[in-house]
Amino acid sequence: MNVEPGLRDKKKVRVHHALVEAAIRLFEQRGFDQVTVDEIAAAADVSRRTFFRYFPTKEAVVFARRDEQLAAFREAIADKPEGFDAIRGALLALGTDYVEQRRRILVEQRLIRTAPSLMMHDLEVDRAFESVMVEHLLARTKRTVGDQRRAKILAAAIVGAVRVCIEEWAERDGEPDLRKLGADALDLLEPLAPRPR
Repeated sequence: MNVEPGLRDKKKVRVHHALVEAAIRLFEQRGFDQVTVDEIAAAADVSRRTFFRYFPTKEAVVFARRDEQLAAFREAIADKPEGFDAIRGALLALGTDYVEQRRRILVEQRLIRTAPSLMMHDLEVDRAFESVMVEHLLARTKRTVGDQRRAKILAAAIVGAVRVCIEEWAERDGEPDLRKLGADALDLLEPLAPRPR
């Protein structure tokens, strides 16, 4: 029997969501290292094998939202000529997403601070954001060694500034205006942006 692609896609979204929600709930209750993949699968009412069809590792479940944000960020700056301004706009839009998902993100931030494997995965995602920024910043330059160095330094500085803002926001239980924190930090970095040639 053939299942309509729309129904199949909806089922995939439901299973993905169920796995993420079950994992975050269990991690929040017991801590990341105390929860197994089998327990997550059972809580989501799927098999261990199904879990691994959706996520390659237990860590990947925690970062499902960040992976979606990376894809949205990449799309938001694609083909935009503004360089730093496009990155700024896309990051502030992500700030809005953080505020809207405040509770979930605060849980993620607590988990990341308590599990070394999550800290490592967090750094990998940051490096992916950096790479996307570097390519965007270099798009309208001659790509000289100096251009590349400047773009890499700026991208690393932006990711570092974003991390500082998110950590402050999380430590203060999501109370500060995250978009304002981010905008102020990006203002400090704008003079470093490569100029189109």
